[in-house]
Amino acid sequence: MKVEFLVENIENYLPVLSKILPLHSQIPVLSNILLVAAPEGLFIYATNLEIGVRIKIPAKIEEKGATTIPGKQFIETISSLPKDKVEMVLEKESLVLRSRNNKIVFQTIAREEFPNIFEQKGEKIRTFAEGELGQIFSKLVFAVSSDDSRPELTGILLSQKGEDIDFVATDGFRLSLKRLKNKKIFDESSSLILPARLISEAILLKAPNGIKMYIYKKANQVIFETEDVILVGRLINGEFPNYERVIPEASHTKINLDTEEFMQKLKIASVFARESANIVKVNVAGGKVKIHARSSGLGEGEVILEGEQEGEDNEIAFNIKFLSDLLKNLPDTTVSMELLSSIEPTGSFQ
Repeated sequence: MKVEFLVENIENYLPVLSKILPLHSQIPVLSNILLVAAPEGLFIYATNLEIGVRIKIPAKIEEKGATTIPGKQFIETISSLPKDKVEMVLEKESLVLRSRNNKIVFQTIAREEFPNIFEQKGEKIRTFAEGELGQIFSKLVFAVSSDDSRPELTGILLSQKGEDIDFVATDGFRLSLKRLKNKKIFDESSSLILPARLISEAILLKAPNGIKMYIYKKANQVIFETEDVILVGRLINGEFPNYERVIPEASHTKINLDTEEFMQKLKIASVFARESANIVKVNVAGGKVKIHARSSGLGEGEVILEGEQEGEDNEIAFNIKFLSDLLKNLPDTTVSMELLSSIEPTGSFQ
């Protein structure tokens, strides 16, 4: 194996490699990346058995071959090298990198020990235009659960409802829904749960020609592909909660607020809410929203912002962290808050 490549052709992909490589693995080869020199170019693989990636790098291939080397150390090395040509040669059980006056030697593990991240792509479901994944999923990933005891809540549901499709995330306390009208991803009414961590990486991919999504049901895998990158993850098994049952069909109170001002007022209230389980009381009356937080050991804070109110006056309590997460992920300059009642303490935002 003998390869030449430019540092600038690989450095943009180092963050995704770093995030996929496990911090501590009981399987030594998973701490490695797989390097494959083929006629089409240099391919770099990494996996933690939940998510895998294959990256294609433009390179001059003088001798074909493959091996695995320590991933974190390779990333640190490439990050530290000058933007210049790098020669990479496999010499017995070592991989040698040379760049200018620098020489780095990595111990290797045979490629045969590295797991195969995918057998085939499967059925092509959709091609997302550049930026479309971010527009859909960036408003959802913040509501995903980090509790692995309920794996179905660590993913995002795709549910085809006739001609419309719902994208849904929930951690059991909050729920985020994105509905696309007249968009068909599946030929018939069906649903699946995508791992949120895979989605978070796919959103960051640069893809001027779009991102293709594949489902390989036999292996229970989902794939996102650009011209140079393939991301692989496992579909999540489990029964997603009946989200339609908890979404209010109507509201007693609606008020439109300035998103930036709302965020600023929440920051003030959070000073005291942090000491009281992040709970704030929200009172809507006369076109004004009063947010109140109290800490028995520190004091209390009350902020007021004005908006355009429809319906009756109302009061509810929220977790301020959930409100902040929501507003950070809303691109619009205004947000609509809709409330039922103190007896039915449900709030929705659009």
